[in-house]
Amino acid sequence: MNRRTFLQAGAVGLAGGLAGCSDLFAQRSTARIPPVLDDRPDAVYRPTHIEGMNMIGTETVGDRTVGLFYSFPHRFWTVAGSTSRVEIQDAHSVHLMASIWDRETETVVPVLDRPQFAVSRDGDSVDEKRAWPMLSQNMGFHFGENIALDGDGTYTVDVEVLPLGIETVGAFDGRFGSEHTATFSFDFAESDLEEITFEQFPDTAGERAAVAPMEMKMPLSYAPRVEELPGSPETVGSVGDAELVATVVEETLIVSPRTPYNRFSIPGFPLSATVESVGFDDSLTSAIGPTLGAHYRADLGGAPSSGDTVTITVDGPNSLSRHEGYETAFLERGSVSTTL
Repeated sequence: MNRRTFLQAGAVGLAGGLAGCSDLFAQRSTARIPPVLDDRPDAVYRPTHIEGMNMIGTETVGDRTVGLFYSFPHRFWTVAGSTSRVEIQDAHSVHLMASIWDRETETVVPVLDRPQFAVSRDGDSVDEKRAWPMLSQNMGFHFGENIALDGDGTYTVDVEVLPLGIETVGAFDGRFGSEHTATFSFDFAESDLEEITFEQFPDTAGERAAVAPMEMKMPLSYAPRVEELPGSPETVGSVGDAELVATVVEETLIVSPRTPYNRFSIPGFPLSATVESVGFDDSLTSAIGPTLGAHYRADLGGAPSSGDTVTITVDGPNSLSRHEGYETAFLERGSVSTTL
């Protein structure tokens, strides 16, 4: 199998296996995961390993489509001023992941609240967690959390689809304000986890690079290419290894942060900007549009002059949780400038 082709087409039909061995399987899975590198750069880096995943399926609720997936339990990092590693526990059976996108344009919708995963079996609750909005190098933006299942069997997963809570622009104006629940049913067998792709990078782990995104039958959270942005876009610079691209359209400043190498949008930043000629010095608003994707913007109150200086400031660490390879990046404060 090509290592980049990790998803099976459609819902995964999983056969029954041996029940009651989740702790043992979790210990075997954890044992093969390489230790965290001691000399990681303060930037995006090639992780020690990557894991594939199985696709449970997709469900359309209202104006959004939800894709649900699972893989091995993962270690990952949360951010609350500083990063904190979430360790794999013996009870964890899978790392459950969801992605949400607009059903018409297939634009990934990056809600920054924590939607609930509610897992049940035969009507009885098995596990219930608030998923973390997070970034991974092979999937981009998604929601994820380690979940404890109760052996082989048929499970129901209810995924909250929360109101967006950020500005919607263009054809998205006024959309994504409702709340829904996407419900999935799937047959799980612990033995099928052994068939999920697992690849290590002993010779290149820690390098300033990233693994390639997965080839998936669902949209990924790519930022627009620089040349696809309106106006006269400029790559302003990089702060904490986040590349900041800015453009002005009439009286609106648009800023599009993205990851290096894979060009994933990075929501969850506190950003501000200064535009000298119009006297603008204020914070930027998180927004989403069908062609701009997740971005930040501000009404400048006037059109800047040619030759004016635009300064973009990262006012704090990015709030997203991260899979390995992103946990040391997007944490710095700093400013970068360009001339219009």
